[in-house]
Amino acid sequence: MKIRRIIAVLLVLVMALSLAACGSKDSGGSASPAPAASDSGSADAGKTYTIGINTWGSGVPVLDMFGDAVEYTLTTLGHKVNRMSDDFTADKELQNAQNMCAAGVDGIVFQAAAVSTVPQIGVECAKAKIPFSFDVFVGEDPDLEKLAESNEFYCGAIDLDMVSDGAAIAQMAFDNGCRKACMIGGNIGDNNMDQRSQGFTEKFTALGGEVLAEARCTDNSECPTKALDMLSAHKDADCVYCFVGDYIEGSLTAIGNLGLKDNIQVYVSCVDEGTAKYIKEGTVMGGNDGISLACYISSTLVLNYLAGHKIVDANGKAPRLSTHPFRVDQNNVDNYMKVFFSDSAAPFTKSMLEELVYTYNPDVSYQDYVDLIANINLDYMLESNGLK
Repeated sequence: MKIRRIIAVLLVLVMALSLAACGSKDSGGSASPAPAASDSGSADAGKTYTIGINTWGSGVPVLDMFGDAVEYTLTTLGHKVNRMSDDFTADKELQNAQNMCAAGVDGIVFQAAAVSTVPQIGVECAKAKIPFSFDVFVGEDPDLEKLAESNEFYCGAIDLDMVSDGAAIAQMAFDNGCRKACMIGGNIGDNNMDQRSQGFTEKFTALGGEVLAEARCTDNSECPTKALDMLSAHKDADCVYCFVGDYIEGSLTAIGNLGLKDNIQVYVSCVDEGTAKYIKEGTVMGGNDGISLACYISSTLVLNYLAGHKIVDANGKAPRLSTHPFRVDQNNVDNYMKVFFSDSAAPFTKSMLEELVYTYNPDVSYQDYVDLIANINLDYMLESNGLK
């Protein structure tokens, strides 16, 4: 009997130790804390996570580029990706978030192009106890502030400073002699478009230029017609600012049809591969990029949460960060294409990414993100790839 009691006690101890060693998500209603991290930061290094990601749609070069950038980061760091397209609808966007949660992904890196979906995405992720971040399309700041205050699983948001983006294009156009501008881009209500419009208009008029007209499109299929109508009414325009590369083709078609090729300079934000080729040949005078940098960084916030090392700002909240635009023109377009659109280099090398992840760098902090965003530009990326 004594031996049986001893065995029973040993079994109880073994079961207790097993339960303590097993990590599982809390089944209660309160947010469970991030998993504990080891002092070395290496305990999680060999673990593979499946991360859900989305794009607003597929088949549009710039949107595909955003998704490819997130996927590059995750696969470069050894993780798996569950990628979905929103098919350009808010309903599908929210459904994708719900489907990711139902599929049991370990984390979510989301692009909330529909804007209004942000609060509900937060609810879905909190219910499923899945860490999440936003990039490029991050919704409204008040919604993000609420998430940072109340949702443990919210890891932060990173986009481009698009007001500065538009202002930089205005300065570029004005410096090149432009004084009368037209603008064209996507939906009113899309922050990526509205803020660029704001930045360009404020800067261009402050410099002494005039914005003659602005055309907004549901998608780029409307661009040729709307650009033609706008420029037909304003043939004295000396430049056109396209808020994103998707609107270059239609604008160039309209300019050609009106015989204004020699009279109008074209500028663009959010340069893509096709637009870069137009810059190289001089058809497009120049542009800005930097928007996709957020896509390389955002998933590291989720990976750090999963490693038990959530990145927080000085107030202890999930970070709200913005990258800065950098200029692309004929002087640097070859190097730009080499970094962004070749197999021999990438905007973020593996070592750059590892510096942002706790499992490789146990000293990583919020300040590292701030410093990187402050310093990264095309020259920085060239140097990191050994190309300068």
